[in-house]
Amino acid sequence: MYKLILAAAASISVSGAAYSNDDNICEKGLICASEPATIVAAMQEEGYRAKLEKDKRGDPIIRSEVSGYEFEVYFYGCVEGKNCNTIQFYTGFSAEDDNTPDYANKWNTEKRFIKAYTNEKKELLLEYDISTVGGVNKRNFADTLDWWATMLGEFSQFVKAQKPNTK
Repeated sequence: MYKLILAAAASISVSGAAYSNDDNICEKGLICASEPATIVAAMQEEGYRAKLEKDKRGDPIIRSEVSGYEFEVYFYGCVEGKNCNTIQFYTGFSAEDDNTPDYANKWNTEKRFIKAYTNEKKELLLEYDISTVGGVNKRNFADTLDWWATMLGEFSQFVKAQKPNTK
């Protein structure tokens, strides 16, 4: 069964990258990773601070904050810093000894949308990926932002429930 899961995952990642630049045309009124300014504008319309920058590879990155949590929006599937097709909402929490894969997996088995994991430094990281191929309408993107903010709030409650000494 393990081999079948790996094969399925491999075929998804290959097919997910098979878009041409023509597939990334952002029609008027839609929000698209291929046009980062549309994401910035949509975030600002929903009351978010959104600062567009470039990452080390030259791909767009948006820095923002919600409910006291700083986060980034990373762009993927880019070609030379342009024509991106997906975005990822991302935030991280400081290292703690009890930030283990089992701890993160407890969140993952109970919640949808946001994925939690730990790294080798025992930092706890959260991600939420969405595709914008073909464009996303404003209502759908506002709902995506709402899910992100809601799940961050729920994650805070999860941490408090799992770590009773958390203030």
